[in-house]
Amino acid sequence: MNAPKCPGCHKSEGTKQVDGQRAVCRSCSEAKRRVFNFCCACEREWARDASIANCSLPNCALRAALLSDKQIDDPRSSAKGCPYFRACPGCKTLLTHNGVGCPKINCPKCGTEFCFRCLNKLCFGINDLTFLRLQRGLSLFQDNSINPCRVVNNTQMLAVLGL
Repeated sequence: MNAPKCPGCHKSEGTKQVDGQRAVCRSCSEAKRRVFNFCCACEREWARDASIANCSLPNCALRAALLSDKQIDDPRSSAKGCPYFRACPGCKTLLTHNGVGCPKINCPKCGTEFCFRCLNKLCFGINDLTFLRLQRGLSLFQDNSINPCRVVNNTQMLAVLGL
């Protein structure tokens, strides 16, 4: 098992999982002059008053899923290369793409529509981009104001959700 990554120093060296989801970082403990505990799953500092082995921080499971390295690897999927999990920007429901059709997704819970690849509500996917450029009489490589849809990681999603 890999050593957990510390949210304080962003390193795995010198960290050790203590019990359940709780881990300790030796270098941060020395720097802060107290034991620095953190959650292995959501990579946040452990709640000081928590005495249990499971994280009590809000949205721990959601944040852990969004931090996961798992990606969609089906070569036929329009969401290939995307993180396996995304959270709805409207209601924070955890979602994945079914691999069929375009990368746009509608949240089944609140109806929010967004692009699973770039996380934007208004997205110019590769087909939309080609159509827009041809409609404007431009070659496929002109007009840099129209940016193609690119896969982004969940760091942006975590910031949007305040996690």
